[in-house]
Amino acid sequence: MSIKSTLSSSATADKAIVPPKSSFKYEASQDIASVYHRMDVIDAKKPAKFGPIAFIASVLSVPIWATVLLPFTLLSSTINFLYYNLGKLFTSNFAIGSDTSKNLKGGSTRNDEEIATATLIPREERKYDLVLFGATGFVGKLAVSYLAKEYGLDNDKVKWAIAGRSDAKIKATLSAIAQELDNVDIVNSVDIIMADTSDQSTLKGLVENTRSIASTVGPFQKYGSPLVSFCAKYGTHYCDITGEVPWNKDMMRLYEHTAKQSGAKIVSFCGHDSIPWDLTVRYLSSKLREECNDSLRQVECLNELVGGISGGTLATVFESIDRTVKDFQWDSLWKKDDSLDMYQRLPCGSESDSKIVPDLPTTISKCRNPSQRFTSKWCGPFFMAPINMEVSGRSVVLSQVTKQSVKYREALVAENVMDAFVAWWGTILFGTAAINPVLLPILKTFLPSPGEGPTQSVLNDGFLCITGHGIGENGNEAESVLYFPHDGGYKSTARMLVESSICLAIDENRHENMAGGFYSPASIMCDALLDRLVSTGSSFACSIRKSSNPTLC
Repeated sequence: MSIKSTLSSSATADKAIVPPKSSFKYEASQDIASVYHRMDVIDAKKPAKFGPIAFIASVLSVPIWATVLLPFTLLSSTINFLYYNLGKLFTSNFAIGSDTSKNLKGGSTRNDEEIATATLIPREERKYDLVLFGATGFVGKLAVSYLAKEYGLDNDKVKWAIAGRSDAKIKATLSAIAQELDNVDIVNSVDIIMADTSDQSTLKGLVENTRSIASTVGPFQKYGSPLVSFCAKYGTHYCDITGEVPWNKDMMRLYEHTAKQSGAKIVSFCGHDSIPWDLTVRYLSSKLREECNDSLRQVECLNELVGGISGGTLATVFESIDRTVKDFQWDSLWKKDDSLDMYQRLPCGSESDSKIVPDLPTTISKCRNPSQRFTSKWCGPFFMAPINMEVSGRSVVLSQVTKQSVKYREALVAENVMDAFVAWWGTILFGTAAINPVLLPILKTFLPSPGEGPTQSVLNDGFLCITGHGIGENGNEAESVLYFPHDGGYKSTARMLVESSICLAIDENRHENMAGGFYSPASIMCDALLDRLVSTGSSFACSIRKSSNPTLC
């Protein structure tokens, strides 16, 4: 029997199934001050400071941007856009629209005839708990190093292997990590699986004998689709570090039914994008419901961070910009899209009544949070906030605990108005240059290439701290702090990815939903993952204030 033959009845079947949920609850500390003390005093983390010279330079660049850079960018971007899209006015695609599935990269177009029911190895009998795919990339190397340090080579609790397309590069990565850890056994003791998403014949061997796959191979809209397809087909849990929301929604449209039938849990955004914010919002919502019988109505996340950027992250940004231009369809300007937003879709197939509503800052201002820590600080836009909002909103929808809208605000914290302005204006300058097809090639020569990233000192000295403040419908308040003591985008991301993959593989009895399908991180493993992250280096605390009594519940 093929999977195709069962698709027509899947919506009806979904409605009849109410998957069991785990009873596991992570009990967070209520001592928020101790988390700040660890960050500020024990770890001596210092906020980013740009100083008066950077502020003056930023202010002086404003008229240059307004009179030269912006007009030049608008002109060159328009010419570039018309170059790729003017011809579409005279093609059949203009008349009939485009098929999203045909535009996906890596041979990921949906073909149900190719996805026949496979003879699956039961997950509990598979050889590996996780296979790390993309071991030679910047985050991949950090993840291999973390696995070797934290779980060793002969660990009965976690059996792992690594995968990639170049045997020479993988062995070079293992040799470097062996030298770093002073353990020569790493070179010959770690199992290696050769796989390449451009050669789909290699993917069956990658996914069929592991409980979960952890992928760092991006940009995912360019390289990731075939692997999601195979994981969905073979019942293999999957997680990655993408921040590409449109690609994730495309994968849901194509493979969610397949994942439900095979039992595969497909969980993207398992790194800096967007675990810290997703866990924060979900936990605040849960605590308000459990301790105050209240529903979350608005939430603010304040981000304190220091870190670097890698070539892989930049490649994803540039690929997204490129795809936005080249995949444009003219009829999208006036043709109403009546299809259901995949992030608003409930497991039964119906549309959720709850949704996330943006309240994102567009300029700098004094911080709103009433805590003494933020009274003299300034806030500005955070470039990843729209993605974090979408992912957190997906968790709100899947929790099914409210039928109300939840207002979401997220901001980057700065010590003073000068630093806030420099960070905000720097983002605008970079964004302007990134969408300029003439300046972008020049800009790339000064930026790290894929595989390159921050230095070890930046990784170690960096940090990420998310302060969440949620208000319920009845006025009850919840506050939380989630702290990562290393660079959030890379070193902490490697840990988040590995722990997410292990959580998917061996903590299934702690999952919030036992059925296969597509999930956001917090919607499937919020408490279990928090437990893992805190036990491996993070700090987390949460307190509740009832509206009728300002003392802790």
